[in-house]
Amino acid sequence: MNATVTVDLKAPASEMAQEEIVKQVAFLAKGVGNIRFADPSTILFDAPAAEAEALKAAAGELATKVQRGLRSLQRKVRHRTPQADNPSFAGAGKTPEGVHFLGVGQVALHGMPLRLFRYFDRVFEAFGRPYGAEPVMTPTLIPSPALAKCDYFRSFPNTVTFASHMVEEPARVTDFRARHQDRDDLDERALGDMQTPEACLSPAVCYHVYHLNKGKTLPARGAVYGICGKCFRYESSNMADLRRLWDFTMREVVFLGGRDGVLADRERSIAQMAGLMDEWELAGEIRTASDPFFIAPDAVSKAYFQLSSETKYEISLMLPDDGRLAVGSHNYHTDFFGRAFDVNIEGEGPMHSVCVAFGLERWVYAFLAQHGHDPARWPDPVRTAPEFREGTD
Repeated sequence: MNATVTVDLKAPASEMAQEEIVKQVAFLAKGVGNIRFADPSTILFDAPAAEAEALKAAAGELATKVQRGLRSLQRKVRHRTPQADNPSFAGAGKTPEGVHFLGVGQVALHGMPLRLFRYFDRVFEAFGRPYGAEPVMTPTLIPSPALAKCDYFRSFPNTVTFASHMVEEPARVTDFRARHQDRDDLDERALGDMQTPEACLSPAVCYHVYHLNKGKTLPARGAVYGICGKCFRYESSNMADLRRLWDFTMREVVFLGGRDGVLADRERSIAQMAGLMDEWELAGEIRTASDPFFIAPDAVSKAYFQLSSETKYEISLMLPDDGRLAVGSHNYHTDFFGRAFDVNIEGEGPMHSVCVAFGLERWVYAFLAQHGHDPARWPDPVRTAPEFREGTD
C-alpha cells in the first residue's frame, strides 16, 4: 500500500532547488513517485507506506543538501518567448489517438503524433545544415568500456540499460530452456545465466561520435556531425507518458573543435533555436540547467558546476500546473571527451565539444499540450508542413 509523504522544509526552496530536489527524490527508493512541491516549503510524494517515515527523513536531508549547495545561484535565461507570459494549454490532460504504451517507458506512434514526430525530426536534421553537419548512422549498442570513458557509470549508474546474452555453455542453455518451457516471463535464476555485459544500450547518440574519433587528430576547423538514434535511460518513477521514456529518440548536432570555435557554434545554435520557438508560438525558455546526477557525495557539486559555469542550456517548454519539460539542450563539455578519447585538434590540443540535442517524443508531447490535437489550429509553419498535407502517410 502507498502513502502520501509530506516533507516540511526548514526554509523555502528556490525554483532551481525545487527542480534539482524533484530529480533526485525519485531515486531514493523503488516505488517513490508523483513528486511535487505543494509550495516552496513543502514536498509531497507517493511511497510504500512501510517505508514512508524513513523516506521522509531521507528526502528532508536531501533537500537540505541541495538547498545549501545551490543557495547562491541565479538561473540565467537566454531566451523567453512572448507566449511564456500567458501560456495556454489546448491539449492538457488528453492522450491523443495514435499514442500506444506497450510497456514501461515504451511507446508506439502512428497517425497524427507520428506525423508530428517526423516533422520535428526533419526540421532538426535541417538544423545542422548551416554548419555542414555530416550525417552519421550510429548503433544502438555502445561498448561498456566506451560508456565508462564517458563517466556514465559514475555519474548516472541508475539509468544504464545493460545488454547481455546467455553464457555460451550448452548445459546452461539447455537448463534455461527447460525452466522456461511453460513460463510467460523470466524466472529468478535467469540473471545468473547471463554473461557480464560487454555493451549497453546507448543513453545518448553523441557518445558514438567521440568514440569513432578515438585517437585521432582532427583538422583545425574541427568537425560537425548530424546524428539520430534510439536512446535508453531507465528513470524509475520519473518515467511518465511521452515526457520521460525508457526507450526514446534523440536527434543531435555535435560540434568538435577548439574551445572558441565550438562555443561560437553554440551561440549561433541558441539564436537559431530561439527563432524556431518563436515561429512555433511555444511558451518556454532557453535557460541554464543541470543533468539529473544520481544521489552521490558529489551530485550537488556537479549540478552547481553546470549551473554556475553555464555549460548546459536547456530548451524548457511550459506545461499545465506550472510544469515544465526539457525538450532539448545546448551542452558544452569543455575538453572532457577530447581527453577521455584522446581526440586532439590540430594546433590546439585536446578537442572541445558541444552537442545540441532534441528529444523528439518530448517535442511531440509539449507541442500537443500547448497547441492541442487539431492541426487546423496549429501555427502555420507546422500546419502547412508536408507531413500534414492531405494524403501524406
